[in-house]
Amino acid sequence: MKYYISTIADVVCEEMDGDWEKLSYEKRTAPLAKENGLGIELAEFCITENMDVKFDNVLPHVEYNASMASEKVLHAPYNELFPMAIDPLVVKVAWERYHQTFDYCLRFGASKMIVHANYIEEEYFPVWFVNRHVEFWKKFLAEHPQDITICVENVAECDPELILGILRDVEDPRLRMCLDVGHANLSGIEPIEWLKVCAPYISHYHIHNNVGAPAEGKRSWGDRHLALGDGNIDMKALLTLAEELTPDATAVIESYEPEKSVEWLKENGFIG
Repeated sequence: MKYYISTIADVVCEEMDGDWEKLSYEKRTAPLAKENGLGIELAEFCITENMDVKFDNVLPHVEYNASMASEKVLHAPYNELFPMAIDPLVVKVAWERYHQTFDYCLRFGASKMIVHANYIEEEYFPVWFVNRHVEFWKKFLAEHPQDITICVENVAECDPELILGILRDVEDPRLRMCLDVGHANLSGIEPIEWLKVCAPYISHYHIHNNVGAPAEGKRSWGDRHLALGDGNIDMKALLTLAEELTPDATAVIESYEPEKSVEWLKENGFIG
């Protein structure tokens, strides 16, 4: 597998105090990626405003990061984007943002576009969720014929079949899965079991660690994006199996401690 680093670790939030105008970025991950021969996942556009309202401010940072690696993928925005929505106007917003992201993939030379599945258990029946996703992605892929792989990431989905149902029914090699192992660790199903079931459809991984869902409070509070060796996921066993079952996949360090995670990959023989 080829290993990458997400630029999520460049985001500087400490001085924001809720004021998005103060959001800034460090030149942290790109030199680390270049030094170690890793690819980069451009995460700046996870924040939707960066795609247009603040595009001129964030553009130099994105261009710098993109220039530091020959292999790149790009994470789409995910807040309030629901391609399976009941309201057609909401679907239209998702379409426009994903179309915009697809164009940025072409602009910055990204081979993959990462999107969230965005399942909300209280809002959607599983069959509606799957069928509407299928309808959306069949049309989107038909109107975007370029060779960019769209990877659907698990976040709040507790059952791998929700995403697998979409991928099977769309039946297009350009629509694949991003298995986020940290999110899987919060689902009630072991991440390695997600891997075994989803392997035929996995093109991309987000790798980070945590200690599972908290005993009280929201499950998402456990999504701590720790360094690879710092949680209760047996990352060595998981990545060893991933390299066996999905040797052509890409795996992105999506931790706020990328330096520590790179060292862990070296110590465990996954990168040189």
